[in-house]
Formats: sequence, structure tokens, C-alpha cells
Amino acid sequence: MLSAYFLVIACGLLALAYGWFTSRQVLAANAGTTRMQEISGAVQVGARAYLNRQYRAIAAVGVVVLIVLGVALGLRVAMSA
Repeated sequence: MLSAYFLVIACGLLALAYGWFTSRQVLAANAGTTRMQEISGAVQVGARAYLNRQYRAIAAVGVVVLIVLGVALGLRVAMSA
């Protein structure tokens, strides 16, 4: 069992090292032409807008679930007392 822990830790460290190495490669790469940078900026703006919309939707669902659970659990606690 102890060797499994060491294997998991080693795999985690290997993943961190790989992530660090590849991030350095990407950051050192050429940014491309001016047109490529414009397209990249447009994609980033679109992705940010999409993620913001998704976060708002998830937050709304979370609030509804919170209210439903609060009401349901509150009723159960009140009825058992």
C-alpha cells in the first residue's frame, strides 16, 4: 500500500514538472503576426464573454438549489422537533 502512495506522489510530481516545462515552451514561443494577434484577442474576448455567461447561469442554478434545500431541510427539522 505504501508503494501506491509513492507512485501517486511521483505521478503528481511528474505532472507538475511536465506542466512547468510546457508552460515555459508556450510562453517562449513567437506571438505570431499582427493579424494572428488580432484574431487571438478576438477569441479571448469571446471566450471571456462565454465563460462569464456560464458563471452567471451556474450561480443562478446554485441559488435555486440552495433555496430548495434550505426549505426542504428546514421543513424536515421543524417537523421532527
